[in-house]
Amino acid sequence: MFIQLIVGTVLIVLCVVNHAVCLELLLRRLKHIGPKWDRRMPVYGHIVIMIIVVMGLFAAHTIEAWLWGFFYYLSGELNGLNEAIYFSTVTYTTLGYGDVVLSDNWNLTSSLQAVSGIILFGWSTAFLVNARAFFWKKHGMDHYQG
Repeated sequence: MFIQLIVGTVLIVLCVVNHAVCLELLLRRLKHIGPKWDRRMPVYGHIVIMIIVVMGLFAAHTIEAWLWGFFYYLSGELNGLNEAIYFSTVTYTTLGYGDVVLSDNWNLTSSLQAVSGIILFGWSTAFLVNARAFFWKKHGMDHYQG
């Protein structure tokens, strides 16, 4: 159990570092391209910007699910990389079908992965909402009026 906690903690730290770097790069990109899209498409430029934000967040989460997937693959717990990535993605998103499970040797790590997924999805949601609110405010839409 102790080894599972250590390995899970290391993987969580790697995912948090990845997420922080990805969000920083995404923020820098937004600062660079946001004004350009606002000038090119004053009415719909913010939509392009939101698409970029969502795709950037998707990329960050994909990297994180793959990090865990490579661990499961290298641990020999699952039958090949395809199954390891599948299991990791299902676990990371907390979907948890249960059609693929780990042995007692590593099952605690999958619980840690689910917790990290919840936290990182929350962080991404906060980032997305803040980016959206910034552009709503910039375009005079401080309060959504339906």
